Amino acid sequence: MQKSNVATLAEIAIFAGLAMVLDVFTQPLAIGPWISLSFKMTPIFLLAFRRGTRPAMMAGFIWGILQVALGQAAGGWLNLWQGFLEYFVAFSLIGLAGLIKPWLNKSLRKERTLQSLTFMALGALIGSLTRYTIHFIAGLLFWGSYAPKGQSALVYSAIINGSSFLGETLACLIALFLLYPFIKRFLMAN
Repeated sequence: MQKSNVATLAEIAIFAGLAMVLDVFTQPLAIGPWISLSFKMTPIFLLAFRRGTRPAMMAGFIWGILQVALGQAAGGWLNLWQGFLEYFVAFSLIGLAGLIKPWLNKSLRKERTLQSLTFMALGALIGSLTRYTIHFIAGLLFWGSYAPKGQSALVYSAIINGSSFLGETLACLIALFLLYPFIKRFLMAN
């Protein structure tokens, strides 16, 4: 096995583990009844920006497996299809943040800070939005019966998943922007 493959596999495992650690050991900051700020997707975004889409999707998939294996998914597993969608597909799709990697690398090499931050924000939005689109769909298909009386499954899923999307994406963007001075070289070295 080549040295770069071993390094990539190690990073996949490390960043999936970091996401799980942040998920388990950090308490999200609650804002209102549904919005919570949590930066647990940040390690997957960092891997996506460094290694690209495929390794980051693998790390997201492993994070989903870890959630199931460690019991984090116990309260949110209704049936096989819902669990598969919300823990394996949704978490894998966070890795789509890596779609911006070529443009981010170019702006990092030219030392264009604002452009690099813009690409990082775009990548985080892509990864987060695709994840929460799957959660929204699962909300429609599987969680709609939990909607308050008189509220449609569509509105219920949009409120719950939309607020989670906003809170987690905002927190991750803040974390990425604050970490930027320290991670520029890390993102370029691969």
